[in-house]
Amino acid sequence: MNRILIRKAEDRDAAAASDVVRSSILELCCEDHKNDSATLDRWLRNKNASGFLDWLRDSEKFTLVAEFASDICGVGLINRTGQLDLCYVKPGMQGRGVGGQMMAALESKAVKWGVTEIRLIATSKARVFYEDRGYVCVGSADGRGVLTDYHYSKALAEQGGDDPQPAFLEKN
Repeated sequence: MNRILIRKAEDRDAAAASDVVRSSILELCCEDHKNDSATLDRWLRNKNASGFLDWLRDSEKFTLVAEFASDICGVGLINRTGQLDLCYVKPGMQGRGVGGQMMAALESKAVKWGVTEIRLIATSKARVFYEDRGYVCVGSADGRGVLTDYHYSKALAEQGGDDPQPAFLEKN
């Protein structure tokens, strides 16, 4: 039986990971971008292998991937300021715990960095996903063309002695 593996992203993941992000946006976020070409151009601008490698080389960012049956099925990214920039799941893999496991790993990394609050911008489609994980909408929504951005935050508990942390592989 295959299980989902969450691990730190590597250079070798660039093509597959950027494909996951792009296909997630194009196929799963249609009700947000409404196939508007200007919105898609802006949203997909850095969602390619080169952009992925840039994220990996930025010491202020932590990028992870999820694998199922040796295939990349999710991509997540958080930066040291507590801004969650990516959490995308491959079409067909939603509802299997991929996104939730990535979020747990990203939150764990933030706690290790000493981050006390995670902030993110969610689309209409993603709001329930984040709210189910304890994120709260803060401020008002911002419209950018056909896309509406919703600002969310979540306070993180400080890492306690016996508080179980999600398991994921992280190479030092």
